[in-house]
Amino acid sequence: MRHMHRLAGFVFSLLLSAGASAAVLNTTNTTYGVFDGSEGTRALRVDARGTVRDVNITVEFSKCDDPPIGPNGTRCLGSGDPFEEEFMLRLIGPNGTAVDLVQAYSTYDGSGRGAGRVIVTFDDEALQAAGPRIAGGSFRPAQALSAFDGMNTFGSWTLYLQDFAPGDPLEFFSARLGITYDPAPVPEPATLAMLGLGLGLIGMRSARKR
Repeated sequence: MRHMHRLAGFVFSLLLSAGASAAVLNTTNTTYGVFDGSEGTRALRVDARGTVRDVNITVEFSKCDDPPIGPNGTRCLGSGDPFEEEFMLRLIGPNGTAVDLVQAYSTYDGSGRGAGRVIVTFDDEALQAAGPRIAGGSFRPAQALSAFDGMNTFGSWTLYLQDFAPGDPLEFFSARLGITYDPAPVPEPATLAMLGLGLGLIGMRSARKR
């Protein structure tokens, strides 16, 4: 029995050693869109398989007073209030887990004039929380991205965007999803041979015992 336990432990260690080191993947979507009193999504496809350790997402967008700044614009064209509190961004994992990056705010003083086209990285480890004013940089999301930790990376991740009232459009330019993960084990041919030998020895010993 002791020998069987040793063999089983050896087989298990082979499986662990086949995918021990962490990896990083990035996937992007650059399909421009305008959301003005409307909603939409952008897909971020991940073909790698493994277990999530950490998720960050960078979103390039604008929230300006009319009119839209367009796919090549950088600064707000309208001089009025862009109502920065009336939009949301949400990241949805392949299994349906949803994390709000930006939530609509219930209070707002109406003094905003629009930051123009900004690039915001949402990172749980950032020093400052996102909002209520829009600004470029690295910020903590409204909800923790650690909700994705331990998930399978594979599948279609979705960035959901919504602007709640017409007249001051939310414009999307790009998104980049970054995932640190533990790759799923893929044994080398020699490892597979040793694994087969170990399982065979366990089977033979079990048959002799019976």
